Amino acid sequence: MKKRLAIILSMVMLLLVGVVGCTSGDKSAEEPAQEENKTVVITDQKGEVEVPVNPKNVVVLDYGSLDIMSKLGVEPVALPKGSLPSYLNKYKDDKYVDLGSLKEFDLEKINAAEPDLIIIEGRQESYYEDLKKIAPVLYLGTVNSDVFASAENNAKILGQVFNKEEGVTAELESINKRLEAVNAKVKENNSTALMTMFNEGSLSVYGIGSRYDMVYSKFGFTPADTEIEVSNHGQNISFEYLKEKNPDYLFVLDRGAITGTQASVREAIENELIKTTKAYEEGHIVYVNPQAWYVGGSGIMAVDAIISDMEVAVGIK
Repeated sequence: MKKRLAIILSMVMLLLVGVVGCTSGDKSAEEPAQEENKTVVITDQKGEVEVPVNPKNVVVLDYGSLDIMSKLGVEPVALPKGSLPSYLNKYKDDKYVDLGSLKEFDLEKINAAEPDLIIIEGRQESYYEDLKKIAPVLYLGTVNSDVFASAENNAKILGQVFNKEEGVTAELESINKRLEAVNAKVKENNSTALMTMFNEGSLSVYGIGSRYDMVYSKFGFTPADTEIEVSNHGQNISFEYLKEKNPDYLFVLDRGAITGTQASVREAIENELIKTTKAYEEGHIVYVNPQAWYVGGSGIMAVDAIISDMEVAVGIK
């Protein structure tokens, strides 16, 4: 009798172990599915938007976000390759679908990529509703012309979306320290400056409140002209204007270097009139990285390149 009871108890125990084993196996199988369906609510330039966590198929129309994703080790499936900055050249590879350019991209290709998430910036705002019909849209980019604050905010958002919130913390801290060092050096010398863009023979200047406000608000230069018209495309000026304002530093963005429409901006800028200015005499005409400043957006690598330009300009590098 005792022997039979022992056998029965053993069988019951085996059955229980089998049931527990099956239950735990089912639970582990459910976890990846739950992770795939997980979403997070993000506040972007349009307000609150619900997006998937760790999306697999990501279409990126913002080079700043692509820059941050590269730092986080997150791969896109499609992007516009039309004016990729050189520091993002790896995305020219054929394994990434080419969507065209930042402003003229292929909606059919985006739809065919079956994205879980689409990331945009201001250049694509007019397509926002069309893109929303394809997948959730995250509208990042640069807010209020503040590249540095936007890069930090976007890095935190993308870290949250891709579960990599610690991924860029150290780099952001380094960027802020370098920015402070340039600002201190500029303030110490009480330097004046003008930020300009040269494009197909036309010269524009940018002041406080413009897309290049950071020259003054972040790096600490005093504008050589405090009455510059605030415009996205800058205020048209002449070389006589530059001679009259006579800044300590003259920053030049060669837009033609991006579009490939002009050969030598240096030859055009450093004419006999400009050679009489303080900026020329002191060796302070600075040709900034056009890709980082013009198309790079609010990305970690873009900001790094912008700060590097300034570190070289003021003699820190």
